[in-house]
Amino acid sequence: MKKAFGASIFSITILMSLHNNVALANVVQPPETRQSVKANAGNGFYYPANRWAYQHMQQLYPSANIDGQHYSTGLPKTPQNLDDLIVKDGKGNHVKLTQYLAETYTDAFIVVKNDKIIYEKYLNGQNNRSRHQMMSVTKSISSTAIQPLIDEGKIDPNAKVTQYVPELADSAWADATVQQVRDMLVSLDYTENYDDPKSGFNNYLRAMGFAAPDAEQNDTIGIHKFLQGIKKGKGEHGKIFNYATPNTDVLCWIAQKASGKSAETLIDQNLWSKLSTIRDAYILVDRQGQAFCGAGSNSTAVDLAKFGMIMANDGKLGNQQIVSKNYVDEVIKGGSKEAFDNSHYAHFESTKGWTYKDQWWIRNNPNHAFAAVGIYDQIVYVDPTAKVVVVKQSSRKVAEKDDDDTAVYTVIDTIISKLDHK
Repeated sequence: MKKAFGASIFSITILMSLHNNVALANVVQPPETRQSVKANAGNGFYYPANRWAYQHMQQLYPSANIDGQHYSTGLPKTPQNLDDLIVKDGKGNHVKLTQYLAETYTDAFIVVKNDKIIYEKYLNGQNNRSRHQMMSVTKSISSTAIQPLIDEGKIDPNAKVTQYVPELADSAWADATVQQVRDMLVSLDYTENYDDPKSGFNNYLRAMGFAAPDAEQNDTIGIHKFLQGIKKGKGEHGKIFNYATPNTDVLCWIAQKASGKSAETLIDQNLWSKLSTIRDAYILVDRQGQAFCGAGSNSTAVDLAKFGMIMANDGKLGNQQIVSKNYVDEVIKGGSKEAFDNSHYAHFESTKGWTYKDQWWIRNNPNHAFAAVGIYDQIVYVDPTAKVVVVKQSSRKVAEKDDDDTAVYTVIDTIISKLDHK
C-alpha cells in the first residue's frame, strides 16, 4: 500500500508538473516596453529596440503626418479560425499558424479575401489602431502615389533624372532615366547591406539622424545632400537589378520638383485620403524635413490591407478608381528577368524566379502575385487572381533571413489554398 500510495503521489506530481508547463507555454508574453529594450533614437531601427520602436517611431524621430481625411471603421469581416492551420516554418517544421507568427516576431497579421477580413491577429501589444514602421513597403506606397504624375504627363519615365533634379548632375543619377530609378536598374557605388554598420544603408540612416552617429562620417547631412554624394558604380545603368533605398528618395525628389508638392502631400492626396482609412498615417523625415520615401512610412495593418486591395482590384477600391489600371497591369507584367538574374537576388531561395517593377516585387507565379516588402519581415502581399491580400507587420531579430523570407510565401500559399477549398 505504501508503494502504491507513493507511486500515486509521484504520478500526481508529474501530472501537475506537466499541467503547469503546458499552462506556462500558453501564457502570452507581455509586450516589450521602451525600458525593457532600451530603445532610443540611436537604435530604434534595430533589434531588440525595434520590438517596441516599430509601434512608436513617432516618439523617437521627427515625422510628417499623412492625414487620411476620410475615416471609416475599417473593413467588413467574415472571420475564419486559422489559428490551428498547419504551416511550414523557416526551419522546415510543421507548426500551427499561431506558433509561426510568434516565432517570427509578428506584431500584426491580416488576411483579406474578396475585400473582407477573414483573419486578424495582433501580438506584442499591438492593436488595430497601432501604426507600425513598414520599412521598404514605403517604396511601393511612394511609387503608387507618384503614378498619377506619370499618367498626367508631368513626369516622363524615359527622361533623364537631371531634367527634373539638376542638383544630381554630379551624382550616379546624372545619366540615369526615371524608369531606371523606378525599376532599381541604376549602377551605384553604394551598399544595401543591413548588417554592416559601415554600409551605405546604415550611413544613410545616420545622415538622416535615424542611427547612432559615426565619428568618421559627416552625420545628419540629410537625404538630398547624401544623394548628391553617391557616385556611379562600375557597371552601366539598366544591366543589373541593383536594389538600393536611395533610388526611391530620388524618385520622390523628382515628383516634388514636377508637382511642387511634398512627398507626404502626394501620398496623402493621391492615395491615402482616398482609402477611407481607420486613422492617419505618418512618414519619418530627416532633420531638414524631407520625407524618407525609401523606408519611413507608418500605418495600421488594416489601412495597408486597403492599400493592397486597390492593387488586387485593378486599381479600384469599391467603384472608385484610385490608381490607373495600366499601372497595375505594368506591375503584374514584371520587370527585366535578365537584369534580375544578373543580380545576387536571383540566388536567394526567397526571390528565385522573381523580378522587380515600379518599386514592387513580382513573384511571376500562376496567380500573378506581387508584394511590397520591407526588412525585418514587413509585407503587403497581393494575389489578384485569388483576390487575397496578406499584411504582416513584424519586429524580427534580423533584417533578412532567406529561410524565413521563403517561409512567409509558403505560409501564404497554404492559407490561400485553404481559402480556395472552402
